[in-house]
Amino acid sequence: MINDGLNGKIDMIWHITWLQHFSAQVYEGIHYPRWLAGTNYGYGSPTFVFYPPLVYYLGTFLKSFGLNIEKTVIILYSSAIFFCGLNFYIYGRSRWGIIPSLAGAFAYMTAPYLAFTTYWVSSLSSLFAFAWIPLCFWLTEKTIIQPRWGIGLTFLWAILALTHLPSLLLFLVFWLFYTLFLFFNSSWKVFLLTVLCAAIGLGIVSFYLLPAVLEKSLVNIEVMKEIGGGFQVSMLGAANNPLIPLKLNSRPPHIFVHQSLAIVVLALITIVFFRRDIKATRETRWWFSFALGLGFFMSYLSWPIWQVVPILQSVQVSFRLLFIFSFVGAALYSVVTKGIINLQPKFKYPLLSIMILILTINFSFDYKLSRRFPTLNNPGQANLEHLTEVKTALEEPYTDKLRDVAEYIPLLSNGKSPDAPIIGQPRVSVIQGTATVEIQSWNSYQRLLKIDAEESSTIRIRTYFYPAWHLYLNQVSYPINVLSDGTIGFKLNPGSYVVKLNYQHTFAFIVGMIFSTISILLMIALWVIEFKFNLSKKII
Repeated sequence: MINDGLNGKIDMIWHITWLQHFSAQVYEGIHYPRWLAGTNYGYGSPTFVFYPPLVYYLGTFLKSFGLNIEKTVIILYSSAIFFCGLNFYIYGRSRWGIIPSLAGAFAYMTAPYLAFTTYWVSSLSSLFAFAWIPLCFWLTEKTIIQPRWGIGLTFLWAILALTHLPSLLLFLVFWLFYTLFLFFNSSWKVFLLTVLCAAIGLGIVSFYLLPAVLEKSLVNIEVMKEIGGGFQVSMLGAANNPLIPLKLNSRPPHIFVHQSLAIVVLALITIVFFRRDIKATRETRWWFSFALGLGFFMSYLSWPIWQVVPILQSVQVSFRLLFIFSFVGAALYSVVTKGIINLQPKFKYPLLSIMILILTINFSFDYKLSRRFPTLNNPGQANLEHLTEVKTALEEPYTDKLRDVAEYIPLLSNGKSPDAPIIGQPRVSVIQGTATVEIQSWNSYQRLLKIDAEESSTIRIRTYFYPAWHLYLNQVSYPINVLSDGTIGFKLNPGSYVVKLNYQHTFAFIVGMIFSTISILLMIALWVIEFKFNLSKKII
């Protein structure tokens, strides 16, 4: 992850910026910072109305021990990779045993797409989503066998929802197919209970999910669909992004080919050497079919399906499915490793050499990727403007010099985006009339002003308007005028005023809290039924 300082690619700037401001607002006493007051050059952003907060709570916890931001980010990225391996081992140990599951864990940790996510995209949250996937599969299988594990599955779905929404959406679709397949060997009541656990888990985090869905029309969220030229352009096999021969660089088509070759080789080993092992061949066929399905949905051939369900396009790019594709590859690696252990030496050692070669190629890919990209202390041919922003986020995060992503900028009442925020603007300005303004306090969620207006005046507060903001004049609610640049404005008649601007709960957040409470009560009810009335035996 680190070569001469933090890597400076794509999403790194946002994760550092968000972690700096999120943690500062938690320390300020705001338990769930949904509005980041210091981003967009001080105009603010409702970032965590829409972006899951879990990883930033973890970072805030680490910072509370006195770690600086760079060490905190290093630990977060390293922990995500570690948990990828650990959780795959937990999933695989009961299926294949210790050694095969360890081998699969290494294959998962060194998967090309995991390296791509780390070094090119620098997507911290999606990296943690990688880590939860094996655990979710494991808890699903445990729940189908013993329903009391459903409590753990419920929490896991809540954790996944609070980690990364695109990964949640994609994984939910394929998890349903996976669970349906397992259902053929169990009671339909167990299947329904398993799905209910997932639903309750998502319901528990309604305080986040409902506002993220219901309030998306208030921000420029549609700009996400334009990233990389649009969803269709990014699909494998599209006319302007064709599959090309294997080459070890960072582009997703190459990663797909790289992982596909490994999957094909592993499947061929099973067909040739384990054809008498019914369990191994059946499992290989299942995983290989799963891989084919994933490959289809990443390809241009599936575009009509993505069009029918446009909400799925909010994941931005189809190749996000490579994280499940990588899991399938690691699972096949474990299956083949288990089969090799029981082979005769004349076959065992040549095949072990092939398995080691696959891991070596993965390590080589990861190493080349990690050395290829610029870092703060060794920029090479980097985008120096981007690295400068990263350095500002590390060293001067609270000086109103940091941007935020375009998709979370609040829209004007006509549905259009305001002009880009301007750096260096005063916190409060008189744009019409004559008045003196004294800033008595300026906190993330509350601003207190004393204003003496000599004549009718229009005041501008350098804060983007969002429905959660409420204005009070002399403790009486007062209407807000949204100015042409999207900031908060209001008009005053001559006189003296104490002006308070408060960030409060929106209706969607209140409804979400109600649904979260109901979901928690449902979970408790299931727990009571399970442990007091022995639901497991009744269902089975």
